[in-house]
Amino acid sequence: MADTTHDEHTHVGHEEIHLPPNSWVPISTATSITAIFVGFIVGWWLVIIGGVWFILSLAAWFRGARSEFAELHD
Repeated sequence: MADTTHDEHTHVGHEEIHLPPNSWVPISTATSITAIFVGFIVGWWLVIIGGVWFILSLAAWFRGARSEFAELHD
């Protein structure tokens, strides 16, 4: 057995791990997908509402991700 010790927490020159801020957008996206699937049972009007909600949620998610990416590389 080797007596070498490895200290994983002393890496020099590495940046911190980027964690995105808290957001309700993933929950909104998941709920909109649920509305779409429930709409297949209840009625097509719910599919349409869920689809519009899904598109708006994805747009908000991508907009937030793009702004975070731009801030990360500044």
